[in-house]
Amino acid sequence: MSATEFTATKVEMDDIPLDGQAADVKGRFEAIYGAEPETRNGWFHPSDWPRAAYVLGRMDPGERALDVGVGAGQFLNMVALSGRYAEVAGLDRARFSKYQEFSEIITRTNGSIDELPYPDNHFDVVTCMEVLEHLPPEVFVAGLAELRRVCRGQLLMTVPFEEPEPLSKTHLRRFERTDIVEIFPDGRFTILGRRRKPWVLIEERFDGAPFATLNEPLFDGINAATPVPPKKPAAVAVAAKKPAAPAKKA
Repeated sequence: MSATEFTATKVEMDDIPLDGQAADVKGRFEAIYGAEPETRNGWFHPSDWPRAAYVLGRMDPGERALDVGVGAGQFLNMVALSGRYAEVAGLDRARFSKYQEFSEIITRTNGSIDELPYPDNHFDVVTCMEVLEHLPPEVFVAGLAELRRVCRGQLLMTVPFEEPEPLSKTHLRRFERTDIVEIFPDGRFTILGRRRKPWVLIEERFDGAPFATLNEPLFDGINAATPVPPKKPAAVAVAAKKPAAPAKKA
């Protein structure tokens, strides 16, 4: 892939069924707080559920999984209840008031993405959804390096894709396709389409294994979000990339 080439598949979130762990965890949260609580505080937007369901479906099975930026714990619980892992860890800066745990295999920790309290190559799968766009540059670089450090297999991240400007008030970074290719040169990309601004799922591997085959249409290059005027080129800070481990022998 060249420095300017962006190739991706695309999946519409409206086409993702809400069943299995997504329906289970959604029902448990609504049983506690109702369908529309007065204060959100980590509450999922309706389009967050199919995103979580899709990402869960992309995750490799393994011994340990980590979710960074757990919020109220919706996705963390989906991972734990999937039966794919013996241990599921979660981390966020603070515990949300609506945080819930529905599985004994969950271990949640307060901490920062730029100083993850885990050993190198500790997790088979690491996920980090809707976190990176909130980070200032120095934390972004260190945080991305930390995600890669603790992952020995599959790393899955989602961020807003070419978000219309002005950005959401808590977003500090806009991910254009040229930035995505530069920051994640060995990544595989999937556009997660929705009525509001789309996301892009970024997948990296560190175990030498090939990416799994996807039966999805290619992204046609047309962004579903409102067009924005071109911006002047800016330097992009790139976190250190951990070299992939050699492929395991059969």
